[in-house]
Amino acid sequence: MKLRLGDKIGYQGIDYQVEGILAYVFAERTSYLARLVGGGQVRFAEPATNDAQDRALVLAEIEGIDITTPPPATIYHHGESYLLRLSGTAKVTVADGAVQTCTLWRYRAAGDLFLQIEQWSDRVRMLAGASVHVDMLEVRPATLRNDTA
Repeated sequence: MKLRLGDKIGYQGIDYQVEGILAYVFAERTSYLARLVGGGQVRFAEPATNDAQDRALVLAEIEGIDITTPPPATIYHHGESYLLRLSGTAKVTVADGAVQTCTLWRYRAAGDLFLQIEQWSDRVRMLAGASVHVDMLEVRPATLRNDTA
């Protein structure tokens, strides 16, 4: 599933629009996180990276958990134990093409629940959500305007 700016995504009865895509470049891989806005809400989606994958990650920003960075290997949050699955420093390309550095920790709990902690130069952002089947996301590509008519 490839997302582009302006694409519309239907998820849980709300139509979101892709308003930004961040590219997180780690030493061994690159992942993308699309910023979705709709229905007065903001979500973040990490789409499946190839046709063999049938899951996408959908996250929302949450209030800060009372921890310091670097966080521990296990975090207890909302009745679930989250175990560290990914950590590292990434070069992140933001909307205007600028590159910033971010240290990221991603945790996973039972039931395909995820917690992501990002340490930026000016703040710490925390995201939580779940892995969902790609069929739960209705992607409608942005229409290209032809101004030559």
